[in-house]
Formats: sequence, C-alpha cells, structure tokens
Amino acid sequence: MPVTFELLKSRKQDYLLAQWQNGELVLEPFCFCGNALDEDYSCNSCGHECDCTFVACKDPEALSIVERLIQSNPNFKNYNASLLDG
Repeated sequence: MPVTFELLKSRKQDYLLAQWQNGELVLEPFCFCGNALDEDYSCNSCGHECDCTFVACKDPEALSIVERLIQSNPNFKNYNASLLDG
C-alpha cells in the first residue's frame, strides 16, 4: 500500500527516502517531522532521536531493490518498505 508524507508524519514514523538514481540506490534519512537527518539520526528541528526502519521508495525500481535487501540481509530484517504516493 502506498504511503504519503502526511501519513508518515501522523504515525510519527521516521523513514529512509529511497530512490534509484544514476544506476544506484540512494537512501536519505528523515525524521517524521520532515527534517533531513545527519549521520547521528538526531533531528535538529524537533530534537527527536530517530529510528529509521521504514523505507519510503520514490520509484518502483527502488522498492524492488529495497524489498530484496530486506528479504536477503539479516541486518534489515526489522525494516518495512512501501512505495511513496506523491
């Protein structure tokens, strides 16, 4: 089921924004409030300590790769992914 930024915010769901770009998967971490995160995953905007185990995929290619990663890599077993709507 596709997700929206509004739905992620209402669920207070931190996320990784995934997209297929120039032949590779690019993942960017975001706080549920919409603020991009630095490598420490602490939000400079709202102060939330983020846990990005949800992947919002901007395109079907990214979703396909992320789903394979979740299924095949034990480090990602607790992750979920969905296509981003909008």
